[in-house]
Amino acid sequence: MAALISAPLYAAAPVSDATINTASNAELLSRIDELTRVMTIRNKMQIRFQSQVDQLGQEINEINGSIEVFNNRLDQIEDRQRNLYQMLDERQQAPAAAPTSVATNEGLAGGEGDDKSAYQQAVNLVLNDKQYQQAITAFEAFVVDHPSSSYVPNAQYWLGQLLYKEKKRNEARAAFLVVIEKFPDSNKRADSLLKIGIIDEYSGAIDSAKSFYQKTITEYPSTSAADLAAKRLKVL
Repeated sequence: MAALISAPLYAAAPVSDATINTASNAELLSRIDELTRVMTIRNKMQIRFQSQVDQLGQEINEINGSIEVFNNRLDQIEDRQRNLYQMLDERQQAPAAAPTSVATNEGLAGGEGDDKSAYQQAVNLVLNDKQYQQAITAFEAFVVDHPSSSYVPNAQYWLGQLLYKEKKRNEARAAFLVVIEKFPDSNKRADSLLKIGIIDEYSGAIDSAKSFYQKTITEYPSTSAADLAAKRLKVL
């Protein structure tokens, strides 16, 4: 009887263990699947976040590049504006200055020749022929050959502009300085002050640049040169 009673009891044990092991394995697999799903979602989120960060960085670089392009274009516009004002001044002044030039030439010993013609030829090298190096030589010759001409202040300013264009900043500064110091009534004096400020700023002489910008604003308020000087002074 003991053998008969014990046999079923011992036979049932493996079935119970198998059921428990199967349930445990199923729960473990379920947890592994859940963990895998969570890891997959997290990886996708990380990839998406990194992509957004990269895109944001690219947009920032594009914005910085646009700002730099804008600043360069603004400088070019300012230069073209100053050149336009200069050209207009030259064309307006030339006819009125002719009688003065003739009178001046008649008073010179031996005569200097036609200063108006010489000056206009130098201007044409810039405006019509675009021969900037030849124009520099022509204006340098003009101020030597016609020192008493009423066109000398404008010729000095043209020299400054052309030398600045050729990146000869020290020589350009010297030409603008002649306009400032020797021709206080010249209509090019305000722009000459501004130009020296710009040259000093690029050269790293910030205190000097500030001084010339302030002189432009103080001595020539309500002019385009003063407006440009104020903008540059504001960012220094």
